[in-house]
Amino acid sequence: MAPKTRPRAQLSAAATSKAPPKSLIERICLPMGILTLAAISSPVSQATLAPVFGAIPSAVNHQQAIIATSLLGFLLHYLPPKPRPGSVGQYLAAISLFVPVVQMHIYPYSGILGPIAGPSLLGLLSCHTIIVPATYAAAEAMEALDLSSRVGPYVAPVLSTCLGVLYLVSFEGQAAYFLPSLNLLSQIFTPVKTQLLVGSTFAYLFPSKLSLLALPALAHTFLVNPHFDAARNIDILNNQLAQHNWTLLDRRWSNTGYISILESTDMHYRVMRCDHSLLGGEWLLTNQRREEEGWLVDEPIYSVFEMLEAVRLIEDETKPSDAEAQALIVGLGIGTAPKAFFAHGINTTVIELDPAVHDFAKSYFNLPSNHTAVIRDAVSWADETVAEGSLKYDYIIHDVFTGGAEPLSLFTESFLRNLRSLLRPNGAIALNYAGDVNFPLTAKVLNTIDLVFNGQCRIFRDTPPSSETPDDKAAVNDDFTNIIIFCSNSPGQITFRRPTKADFLGSKSREHYMLPDARLEIPFPLQKLPTRRQRVRTEALQQGEEQQWAAQQADSAIKHWYVMRKVLPDAVWELW
Repeated sequence: MAPKTRPRAQLSAAATSKAPPKSLIERICLPMGILTLAAISSPVSQATLAPVFGAIPSAVNHQQAIIATSLLGFLLHYLPPKPRPGSVGQYLAAISLFVPVVQMHIYPYSGILGPIAGPSLLGLLSCHTIIVPATYAAAEAMEALDLSSRVGPYVAPVLSTCLGVLYLVSFEGQAAYFLPSLNLLSQIFTPVKTQLLVGSTFAYLFPSKLSLLALPALAHTFLVNPHFDAARNIDILNNQLAQHNWTLLDRRWSNTGYISILESTDMHYRVMRCDHSLLGGEWLLTNQRREEEGWLVDEPIYSVFEMLEAVRLIEDETKPSDAEAQALIVGLGIGTAPKAFFAHGINTTVIELDPAVHDFAKSYFNLPSNHTAVIRDAVSWADETVAEGSLKYDYIIHDVFTGGAEPLSLFTESFLRNLRSLLRPNGAIALNYAGDVNFPLTAKVLNTIDLVFNGQCRIFRDTPPSSETPDDKAAVNDDFTNIIIFCSNSPGQITFRRPTKADFLGSKSREHYMLPDARLEIPFPLQKLPTRRQRVRTEALQQGEEQQWAAQQADSAIKHWYVMRKVLPDAVWELW
């Protein structure tokens, strides 16, 4: 009896029911794509936490946590019980797209959580809840590579885990470097929009009806969330800020973080914000202040910027007139000191890393355009300029504090020596260092300045210590302040001439604060030691040592977080 044959139609249906085998490239691309999205979610999470907790506190132990959660995701894949193949990846879109919603509802508790528990909790919810299922899904996708048949069933899981974690951690580092730069190209790649892009791409990689769970999250982000950078959301933000007598004038994500301009509607002052720190601000000239207090101009909210201007007051019979002088400003902020130099007729060059800071200083703080602006990294610029040997300056102001800590690369011996090389023989420099007076790192920086300028310096605080009582342990152990260092390029004691009315430029604040107060002068750490010159050489900060001080920078940033929370209401920081 002849064997029965299946109808031709059934044969055709059976043949087409099996998906064509994937090529090796396709089998590699899926796990790489999953791990790439997981890696991108890490710096994006960090960026969204920075306006509320600061970039440095948010980064504490983050790298170690990335490695741990990546390993956990791979490990869970190899442990029973296992869910249906592909099912874990189908939840990734919903998880990712709900992150902005979760962040918005937890940020109002940042004042209670603080700069340690807050970033830990939000980092878990906005980053690691994505990485664990993503690495699980990547491990599952890597099974299509059939590593077991090539290296054996025991080696394959170890190999795939090592390769996956290594790729994720490596790409995460690259993403943390290039993502901020994308903000300079387009505001399409801002952190919240990138969060949505990551979630949408997960939906493409794992098509499923489960992705529809994210629709409420998308609607919430577009229609309600003040952190989403669209015109409608700025109106939502200002409606909420109005309850605290604040309004947002402008904001932009840039290469150094989140930059915004805020104005107090009841106290009448304006500030420039970078993440969880203030780059400066001004009390606005109102009719009441003009008529009742005799104001003539807007006044800075921080006296330190006016103290830096005292570099002009250092006595030297050979220095040129203002009209002939050249000045270099490293770090712009709102431009208080540069504006004063312009007003005195000094030809001024400004080095600023962030173009948004420069734009906002011009738009909202009346920074004139009659100056040379160099928008780039100061370290590489100084290296090149010193090598060329064509530029020399009579005055340099070095003020680069941001994000809760100083960028230590701008306080190394090599960079400071470059700045000294840019000074004329009778030139002078003023540096602002913000930190805790009692920290070893502060002593390290001051010793470096002492070494580079051969002890031809004087140091002043901008405010008195919080307590003069020796028994007050809190005051002794917690002394975060601005430290202003004046150094001369030529030997001799630094003295300041008495300022004249023309030096004040109509500012009452300058009359009070510009001339350094001798009562606020403090000694260099090694000043009283007989072996000072020998010791200071071993105590200087060298290029490449910056990471050794990461823990103290984190401590400094945490202290600065508490300082900033006393300056502006919690809601202003939390709403962005």
